[in-house]
Amino acid sequence: MQKNPPGLADYALLIALALLWGSAFLLSKVAVAEVSPITVTLIRQFIALVALGAIAAVSGRWFRPSARDHGFMIICAITGTAVPYTLINWGVMVIDSGLAAILMGFMPLVVLLLAHLVTQDEKLTMPKLAGVALGICGLAILFWPQLASGFGHDLIRQVAILGAAFAYGVNALSTKKLVGHPPMALMAYITGWTMVFLVPAAFLFEDPLAIDPSLPVGIAILTLGLLPSAAGALVMVAIIRRQGATFFGLINLLIPIAGVVLAVIFLGERPGLNALAALAVIICGLMVARIKPSARNSLAQESHP
Repeated sequence: MQKNPPGLADYALLIALALLWGSAFLLSKVAVAEVSPITVTLIRQFIALVALGAIAAVSGRWFRPSARDHGFMIICAITGTAVPYTLINWGVMVIDSGLAAILMGFMPLVVLLLAHLVTQDEKLTMPKLAGVALGICGLAILFWPQLASGFGHDLIRQVAILGAAFAYGVNALSTKKLVGHPPMALMAYITGWTMVFLVPAAFLFEDPLAIDPSLPVGIAILTLGLLPSAAGALVMVAIIRRQGATFFGLINLLIPIAGVVLAVIFLGERPGLNALAALAVIICGLMVARIKPSARNSLAQESHP
């Protein structure tokens, strides 16, 4: 079924999700000052699981997943949290966060290519490809000072970030297979599967029972669970349900911009000219990606009607 072109509501959801997920950088910076990274992830996902499960239970919107559903849920749990969080945390221990943001910006391109191969309704087009290319250029402008000396060093860490981008692309397409289910219950199930991997990892590599966070850190972790994890997951499902995985993939072009905006609001930082130029280029990329090509110009043109 052919989807309508993205409208204002779709872009509003995309921006809202970018702000939700962009806030995770500020909140995580507070949290990891006193709590180990895997434990932070474990607690925030547990909070999300409780919130999503409680709302699904009260609303009576549970469903019984099939074996196929559980298979895709496990893939989502691995590729949406366990693998990318680990790779990103390991990568940014050495490489600059700006360079990591650029590398994560390749996630929309990954989704474009994978969606072209495995879906029937999200084929690759020149406007989509051009839009993603402009978005990546915008990220390069935003983080140009870090990029000037960043590439070529610590290559294995950079490959790890690209691996995270690939994992998120697989997650988007796997989630698409499940969006017909009630979103609250769906994300509760996926988060539950995430806990299956996080609990042993946290106890194997860290000591979750020994934490004693201060009030600000506790509030930061609680907010991480309720906003980026729980609310963000629901907005993600809504976007993929409305416009598909390819449109959702544009989120990684917006999250760095959202991070700059949040830093201006909460930290009083002033964006430089490169940030304003990056914003203009990324917005142009989003507009170009919205262009609906004629059938003869589509890279995915079928040989039959």
